[in-house]
Order: sequence, then structure tokens, then C-alpha cells
Amino acid sequence: MGIVFRQSVKTSLVLILGALLGAGILWLSTRFIPKQEYGFINSMTKWAVMLSIFAPLGLNSTLAVFIHRYNNDDVKRKLLLTICFVVPLVISSVIAIVYLLAPEWVIHHFQPEDEPLMRTYYKWLPIYILFFVYMTIFDQYLCSQMKVAVSYFMREVLLRILNILFILLFAFKIICFHTLVLTSILIYCAPLFLYFLLSINTKAFGFTINYSGFSPAEYKEIAHFSWYHFLLYISIMLLNSMDALLIPFYDHRGFSTLAVYMVAVYFISLAYMPSKAFMQASFASFAKAFNNKNMDAAKDIFIRSSVNLLIPTLGIALIICCNLENAVSIIGSGKNYSGLIPVFIVLLIGMLVNVANGMTDQVLSITNYYKFNFYVSLIISGILFGLIRYLVPRYGIFGAACASSTAMILYNIIKFLFIWKKLDMQPFSINTLKILICALPALAVGYFFPYFFNPDRHVYVHTFLDVIMRSSVIVLVYMLMLIWLKPSKDLEEYLATVKKDKRLF
Repeated sequence: MGIVFRQSVKTSLVLILGALLGAGILWLSTRFIPKQEYGFINSMTKWAVMLSIFAPLGLNSTLAVFIHRYNNDDVKRKLLLTICFVVPLVISSVIAIVYLLAPEWVIHHFQPEDEPLMRTYYKWLPIYILFFVYMTIFDQYLCSQMKVAVSYFMREVLLRILNILFILLFAFKIICFHTLVLTSILIYCAPLFLYFLLSINTKAFGFTINYSGFSPAEYKEIAHFSWYHFLLYISIMLLNSMDALLIPFYDHRGFSTLAVYMVAVYFISLAYMPSKAFMQASFASFAKAFNNKNMDAAKDIFIRSSVNLLIPTLGIALIICCNLENAVSIIGSGKNYSGLIPVFIVLLIGMLVNVANGMTDQVLSITNYYKFNFYVSLIISGILFGLIRYLVPRYGIFGAACASSTAMILYNIIKFLFIWKKLDMQPFSINTLKILICALPALAVGYFFPYFFNPDRHVYVHTFLDVIMRSSVIVLVYMLMLIWLKPSKDLEEYLATVKKDKRLF
């Protein structure tokens, strides 16, 4: 786990930089883009990401697992890459044709005041989908080559810098909203080009038209593995995104309400940053140990990664929770995004349960139980849809948050019990309890920390100073508690290495 932990620290630093840039995008967007238009941009992005899951037919997951079976010079590796890059293009074309032939059927599901925006940009969605498809495939390949930090730099830093640039151009009225929407789509060309350059410089990258490289049995195995992971990805994506996808349909304020919800979701994504950093590196090591039938190592990675995920996630969650009032004071105009606070709190409960459960999805995806994960996630997706359909018209985005967290908690309870029974693996231990104990004093200090500044005067300066002081106290107390109770051996080893070598990684 040592190299995984160091690689994860590198990735975390990139993600932190990306989060700072993301905060800049959030502030600029809520400050200069009207709620309805901002909600529309978020909705279009959500639908593009969701539909991009269909095109690879699960081959992105197959690439991440199967590529470790073949040597760099093996023709089967090149054939696997060829299949993973060609098939999504064909499927994307089919999706685009069907979508472009049914504009009225799609548009009429949105609120009447939102339909003009949908009609204007309807034809751009297939292009947006294609960009996300190949971002995902390139990302999986580079992560398989242990280039996790580089991959995240493209998505979390480069894309956000370009986004900030074009939002500023819009804020200064150099470009119009129409140009802003188009550039927010076309900027994906830049990271895709860099992804390609990075990939061709790795020894393992290459293509072949020798389709006889795989036997019929191997093709069947790949198709079988890909198909169930395709279905699994759809159901999991629905669990994670159905709330945001359906709010414009069932909330009478449509995109305007979605804008507030997506700000809360953004803060949840900040708490998910450690998962993004640790999960990719941990999964690569777990997949390799599993393929080598080293179950002791696989179990060890599973248990330790769960603890390593929870520590930083809970730390970020504490900082965000204690600074929500500060966030509302500077987001938007006149605290018109204050509705995000209860939404965030409810979503956070489901997110923490999900993170505490560790790599359960990854474990099920590479074992013989991935079918179980699909069926369970499909059932939970149905429950989530029913909850959203009932709660959102009555309680708006708060109802959407309750539906999402309820489904997430139920889903994780079922996965936890199944893996514990079938594989004798479970992520919770005395160390989990220690982490929660470490968090309590930090939460109390952050919540009761007095406000020394008046946010009604010089709101940005005073808010920034309060965030710095409040967050510093939270981090200090949390770190001291972690050092005292020692819930993670990897954290202990990492801190000892930093102290010895005088460098972060």
C-alpha cells in the first residue's frame, strides 16, 4: 500500500488545486450567470455524462481489469485497446441518430420556461457525449499505467482553468451566453488531445486490426464481463445522478431550482476528492492482487483502503459543514443560494455511509458477484425513482436530497452484508470508530468557533478570514486526534517518511 498511498497523495494535491479552481468556477458562475442558465448548463453536463455510460458498453471497466493480463508487446493488448476505442464510436453514432430524430419527445419533458434553452442547444448533446466517452476511456487506460495524477490534472486543473477563462470573458461581456455554452463543450478537445499524446508515449499503447488475436472463448468472456459491467455502470450512475437529472422534470421551477441543488452537490464532490485520489490507485493494486489470486493481499488492501478513504473525507466534510454559512454569504447574490444548506447536510449523510463502505463496488466488479451488484443497484434505482417522483413535487430539492441519501444508505447496507457473508471481507473495525472519535472534537471546535468578523462589511475579506481561521482550527484538532489515536498504519508510515525525507512524496 505504500506506493498506492504516495500516488494517492500526489493525486490529492492535484485534486485540491482542482477544487480551488472549481470553487472559482462556482463563484463566478453563481455571480454572473442567471440561475436558470446556470441550471441548464449543469443539466446538460449531467445528461452528457449519463448518456456517455451507454457508448462504451462496459468496455472501460474491461480495459481497466483485462489489460493487466497481457504483456506490453502482446498483440492481445493492442487488440483489447482497439476494441475499447472503436466500439464506443459506433455506439455513440447510433445514440446520436436516435436522439436527433426525437427532439419533441425529449424537450416536452422539461418545464415550459426551460424549453427554449433545450431547443437552442439540443443538437450539441451528442458531441458532448462523445467527448465524455473518450475522456473516460483514456482516463482508464492512463490509470492502468499508474498515471493517475496526470490524468486527474487534465480533468481537474486544465479543464477548469479553461472554464474560468471563458466565464470571465462572459462576465466582462466579451462573449455572449451562446458562445459560453459552446466553449464549455468544445474545451474538452484540449485534454483529449493531451490524453492521446500521453498515451502514445507509453509502451503499452497501440492498436491492431488482427481481430483473430482473441479466441471465440476470449471474445465471449470479454463480452460477458463488459455487458454486466455496462448494466452495472448504468444502475450506479442512476443512483448517483438520478436526483439531478429528474429535478427539472418534477420541480416546477426547473433549471432555477437545479442551480441551487448543484451547488450543494458541488460541495459534496469536494468531500469525495479523497475517494477519487485513493480509489483509482487502490483499485489498480487490488485488481492486480486479485488476478494473481493473492487473496490475503487483496483483503489487506480492501480493509486499509477503507480507513485511508474515511480519514481525509471526514476531514473535508468537517471543514465544509462548519463553513456553510460563509459559503452562502458569498455565493450568488443576496444569499439566494441559502437553500443549499439543508440539502448538503442530508446528502452528506448518504455520502459518508458510501465512503465508509470502501471499495465494495470495485470488489464486486472483479469477482463473480458483479451480477449481484447489478441486480441490487437496479432495484435501488427503481426505489430512488419512486422516492424522487413522490418527494420532489412536494418538497423540492430537499425531497430530492432525502431520496438520494435514503437510496445510497440502503444500497451500501446490502453490499456490506453480501461481501461480508460471501468473501469474509468488511471495511469496519475499531479504527473506523477511532476516526469518528477524532472527528467529534474537531466538529465541536469548528461549530462553536466565534465569528470575529462582521460579514456585512467587506463580505469577501471577512468571510475569507473566518474560513481560514475556522478551518485551521478544525484541521489542527483533527490531526492531533489522529496522531494520538493512530487509526491508520499507512498514515503513520507516511508522516514518518515526510518527517525523515522532508518531502510530501
